[in-house]
Amino acid sequence: MREEQLLSVGIDIGTSTTQCVFSRLTLSNTASAFSVPRIRITEKTVLYRAPVRLTPLLQADTIDSAALEAMIRQDYRQAGVSPADIRLGAVIITGETARKANARAVTQALSELAGEFVVATAGPSLEGILAGRGSGAAEMSESRGRSVLNLDIGGGTTNMALFEKGVPVCEGCLDIGGRLLRFQEDEWTVLSFSPAMEKIAGDCGIVLHPGTVLDETRQTRLADRMAQVLEEAAGLRERTALHEALAVEHSLPAGLQPELFTFSGGVADCIYGTGQDAIRFYDLGEALGRAVARSRFFIDQRVLRPAETSHATVIGAGAYSVAVSGSTIQFRDMRLPIKSLPVCTVPFTGERDIAGLRQAIEAQYSIFDGECAVYMQGITSPDWSTVTAAAREIAAAMAEHALKVVILREDMAKALGQALSREWPAGTPFLCLDGIELNYGDMVDIGAPLGSGRVVPVIIKTFAFSQDSGR
Repeated sequence: MREEQLLSVGIDIGTSTTQCVFSRLTLSNTASAFSVPRIRITEKTVLYRAPVRLTPLLQADTIDSAALEAMIRQDYRQAGVSPADIRLGAVIITGETARKANARAVTQALSELAGEFVVATAGPSLEGILAGRGSGAAEMSESRGRSVLNLDIGGGTTNMALFEKGVPVCEGCLDIGGRLLRFQEDEWTVLSFSPAMEKIAGDCGIVLHPGTVLDETRQTRLADRMAQVLEEAAGLRERTALHEALAVEHSLPAGLQPELFTFSGGVADCIYGTGQDAIRFYDLGEALGRAVARSRFFIDQRVLRPAETSHATVIGAGAYSVAVSGSTIQFRDMRLPIKSLPVCTVPFTGERDIAGLRQAIEAQYSIFDGECAVYMQGITSPDWSTVTAAAREIAAAMAEHALKVVILREDMAKALGQALSREWPAGTPFLCLDGIELNYGDMVDIGAPLGSGRVVPVIIKTFAFSQDSGR
């Protein structure tokens, strides 16, 4: 195969809006005629961007799954696409919507609309990192050589991730978003509000009730206070009790000093002054955007506009690239193929990282809330004592997990796999492979062994992000 074209779709179900985008991906074999095939995505063309619509709800805590499915099916019809035509895709449910009572059931139902979807209810830690990658903040930190903090401000939450040299070093989440307070269509009378907004209003000395009329002055006070809490998280202002009260799972570590800031999410276009009025949201999104635009973030020209703002988490479809493992894999009693296995990344580039391997792996398992492959760079030509020391840490961290998959970039899977086999009880299924380069948040399909069991095909499912935007 020299070239193949595939149709993909991406669906983003957010707190405020739902969007569906269809794309054509071109896969090409970039290796020479006598080399191992190297399949890459060489082109991505957006074919149809469906209109942005409000995410339908039956009640405050329940998604209207029937209305949502009907909306997506209409997008297919408008795009002239049949579900049978789709080869790749991703459904991501994020923000406050991910907390709805039937969120997981909704994503599973929508996944039936197309082939092998990546289906994920993205928690705040993972969502912040994916948004930073999708917005371009991660790449910006690498190309500019400066730390970049991306704040993805949606309808219900703000997901934050700090990147250094393209790598996420910390992340956090706050209950701050444009749709925490909703107005009736007069844009002054309160329709509903979240518990988080009640805390913010209380801090401002404002009492909220459905039917309360909020003038522009009080709306601005609420938006300014939310912007101040974001400043607190970013190290631009001393933290207050409200910051701690609005943390979801955890905020960013105290004492951070990011060099640059970027914003993504639905509110970002209001911050940068590029918002469109195609949809009236009747919420605080625009006021929050204006508050951030006049905040301390914009002092000293430290704010940059990323390549993607709205829906950075998954604006494009899931994009696949295919790789072949190195020829020194090690596996035992592993049932293959394995499909759609999330990948966590753990630092392991030298002996100095060995002591922290167990803790680092355990932390990643807690973020992904389930099984995942552990990806590490590894060491070039390590000695046996280094390999066995690393194996002890890795084996202890993965002991309680049924699926044991270790992936390395460097050529050391055979040795590490042999050492791991000595740490786990006889007959424990595991797979250790190398020669693969992955990024945080990727998913992998691992196929049955090829070449007399010497290599395995690996399909890398990463997110292909669009460069254009729209709230």
